[in-house]
Amino acid sequence: MPRVGDTRTKILEMAEADFATEGYAGAHLQKIAEQVGVRKTALYYYYESKAALYAAVIEVILEGFERAVLTVLDSNQDDPERQLELLATRLNDLLAEHPNYARILFRLFVDPRPPEVQRVYPRVRSFVERILAFYRHGIELGVFRKRSTRHFFQSAFGMLLFHYAAPAFSASVLGVSDVFTREIVNWRRDEVLALMRDGIVAPKPTPPSD
Repeated sequence: MPRVGDTRTKILEMAEADFATEGYAGAHLQKIAEQVGVRKTALYYYYESKAALYAAVIEVILEGFERAVLTVLDSNQDDPERQLELLATRLNDLLAEHPNYARILFRLFVDPRPPEVQRVYPRVRSFVERILAFYRHGIELGVFRKRSTRHFFQSAFGMLLFHYAAPAFSASVLGVSDVFTREIVNWRRDEVLALMRDGIVAPKPTPPSD
Protein backbone atom coordinates (compact mmCIF):
# COMPACT_ATOMS: atom_id res chain seq x y z
CA MET A 1 0.00 0.00 0.00
CA PRO A 2 1.46 3.42 -0.98
CA ARG A 3 2.44 5.68 1.89
CA VAL A 4 0.44 8.87 2.42
CA GLY A 5 3.48 11.06 1.76
CA ASP A 6 4.27 9.25 -1.47
CA THR A 7 0.69 9.59 -2.73
CA ARG A 8 0.56 13.28 -1.81
CA THR A 9 3.83 13.90 -3.66
CA LYS A 10 2.54 12.02 -6.72
CA ILE A 11 -0.68 14.04 -6.68
CA LEU A 12 1.26 17.30 -6.59
CA GLU A 13 3.52 16.18 -9.45
CA MET A 14 0.62 15.17 -11.70
CA ALA A 15 -1.37 18.28 -10.78
CA GLU A 16 1.62 20.49 -11.53
CA ALA A 17 1.92 19.02 -15.03
CA ASP A 18 -1.82 19.34 -15.71
CA PHE A 19 -2.08 22.92 -14.43
CA ALA A 20 0.94 23.89 -16.53
CA THR A 21 -0.60 22.45 -19.68
CA GLU A 22 -4.29 23.21 -19.18
CA GLY A 23 -4.35 26.09 -16.73
CA TYR A 24 -6.54 26.10 -13.66
CA ALA A 25 -9.83 26.16 -15.58
CA GLY A 26 -8.84 23.39 -17.99
CA ALA A 27 -7.35 20.97 -15.46
CA HIS A 28 -9.54 18.05 -14.31
CA LEU A 29 -9.29 16.12 -11.08
CA GLN A 30 -10.42 12.93 -12.84
CA LYS A 31 -7.43 13.06 -15.17
CA ILE A 32 -5.05 13.84 -12.32
CA ALA A 33 -6.45 10.93 -10.29
CA GLU A 34 -6.02 8.53 -13.21
CA GLN A 35 -2.41 9.58 -13.66
CA VAL A 36 -1.76 9.10 -9.95
CA GLY A 37 -3.49 5.71 -10.00
CA VAL A 38 -6.24 6.47 -7.50
CA ARG A 39 -9.94 7.20 -7.67
CA LYS A 40 -11.05 10.79 -7.98
CA THR A 41 -12.75 10.61 -4.59
CA ALA A 42 -9.40 9.66 -3.04
CA LEU A 43 -8.00 13.06 -4.00
CA TYR A 44 -10.40 14.70 -1.55
CA TYR A 45 -8.66 12.88 1.31
CA TYR A 46 -5.61 15.05 0.58
CA TYR A 47 -7.16 18.21 -0.93
CA GLU A 48 -10.71 19.39 -0.39
CA SER A 49 -11.09 20.86 -3.88
CA LYS A 50 -9.33 21.58 -7.15
CA ALA A 51 -8.73 25.11 -5.89
CA ALA A 52 -7.01 23.78 -2.75
CA LEU A 53 -4.83 21.50 -4.88
CA TYR A 54 -3.95 24.42 -7.16
CA ALA A 55 -2.95 26.56 -4.17
CA ALA A 56 -0.80 23.70 -2.85
CA VAL A 57 1.04 23.46 -6.19
CA ILE A 58 1.66 27.22 -6.14
CA GLU A 59 3.06 26.91 -2.62
CA VAL A 60 5.53 24.22 -3.72
CA ILE A 61 6.74 26.53 -6.51
CA LEU A 62 7.07 29.46 -4.12
CA GLU A 63 9.10 27.30 -1.72
CA GLY A 64 11.53 26.60 -4.54
CA PHE A 65 11.89 30.31 -5.30
CA GLU A 66 12.28 31.19 -1.63
CA ARG A 67 15.06 28.64 -1.17
CA ALA A 68 16.89 29.90 -4.25
CA VAL A 69 16.64 33.55 -3.21
CA LEU A 70 17.12 33.32 0.54
CA THR A 71 20.16 31.05 0.22
CA VAL A 72 21.84 33.98 -1.52
CA LEU A 73 20.40 36.93 0.42
CA ASP A 74 20.79 35.33 3.86
CA SER A 75 24.43 34.46 3.27
CA ASN A 76 27.15 36.41 5.06
CA GLN A 77 28.39 37.77 1.76
CA ASP A 78 27.83 41.51 1.39
CA ASP A 79 28.75 41.94 -2.25
CA PRO A 80 25.57 42.99 -4.13
CA GLU A 81 27.14 42.49 -7.56
CA ARG A 82 28.13 38.91 -6.73
CA GLN A 83 24.74 38.29 -5.11
CA LEU A 84 23.02 39.55 -8.25
CA GLU A 85 24.96 37.03 -10.32
CA LEU A 86 24.10 34.22 -7.92
CA LEU A 87 20.41 35.19 -7.83
CA ALA A 88 20.10 35.25 -11.62
CA THR A 89 21.98 31.96 -11.92
CA ARG A 90 19.93 30.15 -9.27
CA LEU A 91 16.59 31.37 -10.62
CA ASN A 92 17.54 30.59 -14.20
CA ASP A 93 18.59 27.08 -13.18
CA LEU A 94 15.45 26.57 -11.09
CA LEU A 95 13.17 27.46 -14.01
CA ALA A 96 15.20 25.25 -16.35
CA GLU A 97 15.14 22.27 -13.98
CA HIS A 98 11.37 22.59 -13.42
CA PRO A 99 9.84 23.42 -16.82
CA ASN A 100 6.30 23.62 -15.40
CA TYR A 101 7.10 26.38 -12.91
CA ALA A 102 7.33 29.26 -15.37
CA ARG A 103 4.21 28.17 -17.26
CA ILE A 104 2.14 27.91 -14.08
CA LEU A 105 3.35 31.26 -12.75
CA PHE A 106 2.67 32.96 -16.06
CA ARG A 107 -0.87 31.55 -16.08
CA LEU A 108 -1.30 32.56 -12.44
CA PHE A 109 -0.66 36.20 -13.37
CA VAL A 110 -2.96 36.32 -16.41
CA ASP A 111 -5.72 33.72 -15.91
CA PRO A 112 -8.68 33.93 -13.51
CA ARG A 113 -7.70 32.26 -10.24
CA PRO A 114 -9.73 30.87 -7.34
CA PRO A 115 -9.98 32.74 -4.02
CA GLU A 116 -7.98 29.96 -2.29
CA VAL A 117 -4.83 31.24 -3.98
CA GLN A 118 -5.04 34.39 -1.84
CA ARG A 119 -3.45 32.44 1.01
CA VAL A 120 -0.10 32.52 -0.83
CA TYR A 121 -0.16 36.30 -1.34
CA PRO A 122 1.69 37.14 1.91
CA ARG A 123 4.53 34.83 0.85
CA VAL A 124 4.64 36.47 -2.57
CA ARG A 125 4.76 39.95 -1.02
CA SER A 126 7.52 38.88 1.38
CA PHE A 127 9.52 37.41 -1.51
CA VAL A 128 9.16 40.56 -3.61
CA GLU A 129 10.05 42.83 -0.69
CA ARG A 130 13.27 40.92 -0.07
CA ILE A 131 14.31 41.48 -3.68
CA LEU A 132 13.39 45.16 -3.53
CA ALA A 133 15.35 45.61 -0.29
CA PHE A 134 18.34 43.90 -1.89
CA TYR A 135 18.29 46.32 -4.81
CA ARG A 136 17.87 49.35 -2.53
CA HIS A 137 20.85 48.19 -0.48
CA GLY A 138 22.92 47.92 -3.66
CA ILE A 139 21.98 51.49 -4.58
CA GLU A 140 22.94 52.74 -1.12
CA LEU A 141 26.37 51.12 -1.48
CA GLY A 142 26.82 52.70 -4.91
CA VAL A 143 27.02 49.27 -6.58
CA PHE A 144 23.73 49.48 -8.50
CA ARG A 145 22.41 52.29 -10.66
CA LYS A 146 19.75 54.45 -9.06
CA ARG A 147 16.63 53.13 -10.77
CA SER A 148 13.10 52.26 -9.66
CA THR A 149 13.35 49.15 -7.47
CA ARG A 150 9.92 47.97 -8.61
CA HIS A 151 10.75 48.34 -12.27
CA PHE A 152 13.98 46.46 -11.58
CA PHE A 153 11.96 43.55 -10.17
CA GLN A 154 9.46 43.61 -13.03
CA SER A 155 12.18 43.68 -15.68
CA ALA A 156 14.48 41.10 -14.11
CA PHE A 157 11.72 38.65 -13.18
CA GLY A 158 10.02 38.99 -16.55
CA MET A 159 13.29 38.43 -18.38
CA LEU A 160 13.88 35.20 -16.48
CA LEU A 161 10.30 33.94 -16.47
CA PHE A 162 9.03 34.53 -20.01
CA HIS A 163 11.90 32.68 -21.68
CA TYR A 164 10.86 29.43 -19.97
CA ALA A 165 7.12 30.13 -19.88
CA ALA A 166 7.02 30.24 -23.70
CA PRO A 167 9.70 27.67 -24.65
CA ALA A 168 8.53 27.12 -28.22
CA PHE A 169 8.60 30.86 -28.95
CA SER A 170 11.97 31.27 -27.23
CA ALA A 171 13.43 28.36 -29.18
CA SER A 172 12.17 29.87 -32.43
CA VAL A 173 13.69 33.27 -31.63
CA LEU A 174 17.03 31.74 -30.66
CA GLY A 175 17.06 29.34 -33.59
CA VAL A 176 17.38 26.23 -31.41
CA SER A 177 15.23 23.14 -30.99
CA ASP A 178 15.03 23.02 -27.19
CA VAL A 179 15.68 25.75 -24.61
CA PHE A 180 16.00 23.19 -21.81
CA THR A 181 19.26 21.59 -22.92
CA ARG A 182 22.20 22.38 -20.64
CA GLU A 183 24.00 24.24 -23.42
CA ILE A 184 21.07 26.59 -24.08
CA VAL A 185 20.30 27.00 -20.37
CA ASN A 186 23.89 28.13 -19.80
CA TRP A 187 23.73 30.43 -22.82
CA ARG A 188 20.55 32.03 -21.50
CA ARG A 189 22.14 32.46 -18.07
CA ASP A 190 25.20 34.18 -19.52
CA GLU A 191 23.12 36.53 -21.66
CA VAL A 192 20.84 37.46 -18.74
CA LEU A 193 23.88 38.12 -16.55
CA ALA A 194 25.46 40.31 -19.22
CA LEU A 195 22.27 42.35 -19.62
CA MET A 196 21.95 42.77 -15.86
CA ARG A 197 25.56 43.85 -15.44
CA ASP A 198 25.26 46.42 -18.22
CA GLY A 199 21.89 47.77 -17.09
CA ILE A 200 22.04 47.49 -13.31
CA VAL A 201 25.62 47.59 -12.04
CA ALA A 202 26.93 51.16 -11.71
CA PRO A 203 30.13 51.94 -13.61
CA LYS A 204 33.26 51.81 -11.48
CA PRO A 205 34.78 55.22 -10.76
CA THR A 206 37.79 56.00 -12.92
CA PRO A 207 40.92 56.34 -10.78
CA PRO A 208 42.59 59.74 -11.05
CA SER A 209 45.52 59.89 -13.42
CA ASP A 210 48.98 60.78 -12.15
